[in-house]
Amino acid sequence: MGEAEQKFCSRCGRQVEVVSVSTGVDGIERLRCSNCGAFLDAESVDAGFREALMSNEDQTPFSGESIGIPTYDTVVVAGYRPDLMNIIVNEVSRKNLARTVIPCENGEEVILKLIPDLNGTDGNHLNLLILDVPMPYLNGINAAIGIRAIEKNYSGHSPIPILFLTRKPIDDTFKKVIKYLAPAKYAGLGPSDSAKDLVPRLARIIALLSQEGW
Repeated sequence: MGEAEQKFCSRCGRQVEVVSVSTGVDGIERLRCSNCGAFLDAESVDAGFREALMSNEDQTPFSGESIGIPTYDTVVVAGYRPDLMNIIVNEVSRKNLARTVIPCENGEEVILKLIPDLNGTDGNHLNLLILDVPMPYLNGINAAIGIRAIEKNYSGHSPIPILFLTRKPIDDTFKKVIKYLAPAKYAGLGPSDSAKDLVPRLARIIALLSQEGW
């Protein structure tokens, strides 16, 4: 008996065994994650980033080392509950991805940080947003749409890259939203809340972010 087929599940954040199921009245065969049930056969929003994220999954780059020169001036991390926020902020800081890391509780707070930065006379320093999707008051998607609308009022301003780092599964609607919000990317946060599981995954994501040209 052959080995079970495996694919990358963005919800689980790892390679998983897949099962084939028939859907709809026409009995169309689709692939689902055997662990969480998410459909895996949809076209990726950002194949390059996703493929890099899943490749050599067990080999996290530069292990405990930091990035020599920070890739970003300021990174905003928004929408995560306190324990998860601490892990993400600590890893972004420890890996030296940015000179400054600003935690925000929700999308409204992100926008309040953005406007003074856009109006600053010494250039824009806020240059990467890492957002969850579920947030109180103003969720990550609505906040990102609002940010893109605000940015249009500032001629010469390049849109701030957005990474949706979330457990929200990627579906066709979410893909269209991410494409509309470009430059934007998606990375699955993975199913575990354990720092033991999260830190290696974050190290992989941070390594990729340090290399991204957006």
